[in-house]
Amino acid sequence: MENRTILFYDGDCGVCSRTVRFILKNERYNKLFFSSLQGEFAVRFLAEFGIESVSSNTIYLFENGKLYHKSRAAMKLIPYLRRPFGLLKILYIFPRLFRDFVYDRIAANRKVFFKDVCELISLDKNRFL
Repeated sequence: MENRTILFYDGDCGVCSRTVRFILKNERYNKLFFSSLQGEFAVRFLAEFGIESVSSNTIYLFENGKLYHKSRAAMKLIPYLRRPFGLLKILYIFPRLFRDFVYDRIAANRKVFFKDVCELISLDKNRFL
């Protein structure tokens, strides 16, 4: 698992499932793997990093042996996307504290925006852990 890049997302969230679909559609190299935070794999894997109680309001990205969360995880996804989405790197001008504040506001209200969860089972099953 050390060489895989894994995005951990809330499997019960419409925004999260749409984000995973967006990434799969716009991904540059098909190198990302995905795991629902509610799955056994995520619970075991994140426990190895001392995260015993997983917050479904947070995405996690495991990359190169390190675990990132919230806006930092989202920003780390940018290089995996095709053009023109690389332009989102401009968001690095904002301090992480501000980006996390915005992230937390969106996360707290995400189920208000999108109530329906997109089905992800029909997608590339080899990419979901």
